[in-house]
Amino acid sequence: MRAVALVLASLIAFAACDDPSTTGDTKDSIPPIPFQMGPGLYAVGDETTVYSRSRLNADGTYVDLDDAMEPIGGGTWEQRGEEICFDPEGDGPEQQERCWTNSEPNADGSFMSTRVDGQGSYRVTPLER
Repeated sequence: MRAVALVLASLIAFAACDDPSTTGDTKDSIPPIPFQMGPGLYAVGDETTVYSRSRLNADGTYVDLDDAMEPIGGGTWEQRGEEICFDPEGDGPEQQERCWTNSEPNADGSFMSTRVDGQGSYRVTPLER
């Protein structure tokens, strides 16, 4: 009986939080949380084309894959608050760490990822999680 009372109290509290008349409608004042990537396989491209696929591993490494799913590069990745940062192996100009912010996911799970310096934006679609 006590468990039922706790569940009912939780539901009432949740319903009150969801009712704008009881909370002052703070839903619009809370900024959306960007999608935070985690381990899995992602396709990177635009509306019509997949440019590459990246597998993010739980150990903080990633591997870029070609169309045949063969490795073509990689490095380390890290989620830092609202930014996800990739540091490719090597020291060349195209192998410098770059950080990105992600939009909220669309209905299909895809989201836009934009470099924090504003110099690029791609559609990212989770393929496996």
